[in-house]
Amino acid sequence: MAGNKKLLLFHMDEGKAALIKTVCDGLDIRVVKIYQPQYGEKIGALAGIPIYAMTNRPYTGDGFTREMMVICGLNGEELDAFLQAYRDAGIPPVWLKAMLTAHNMDWSAAQLYQALVNEHRQMTGQ
Repeated sequence: MAGNKKLLLFHMDEGKAALIKTVCDGLDIRVVKIYQPQYGEKIGALAGIPIYAMTNRPYTGDGFTREMMVICGLNGEELDAFLQAYRDAGIPPVWLKAMLTAHNMDWSAAQLYQALVNEHRQMTGQ
């Protein structure tokens, strides 16, 4: 995953995505907006991990109602720098976010979204 620094943004409005891209440009992090037809793809494929191929089958499930961000290929120091720059830019938080891991790269975007929604509900009591 090293050398593949990127953020995957889901259900993100264009204005907020543009602000995030501005922050990422200064940190050499690529921003990729993911749209609803791609929600059935594996996170590894969306992240560009070579062993994962895109299926190119349009997703037909429910759309996302919340923003989601997947952080790919950043080490601890790079993640800290990104989060600090994000806060310094005053960009509103994304409540559903995850790091790309060996565990979740095999999940579809929709599966990861549902797992993060469930986790957020448990943490907030909603």
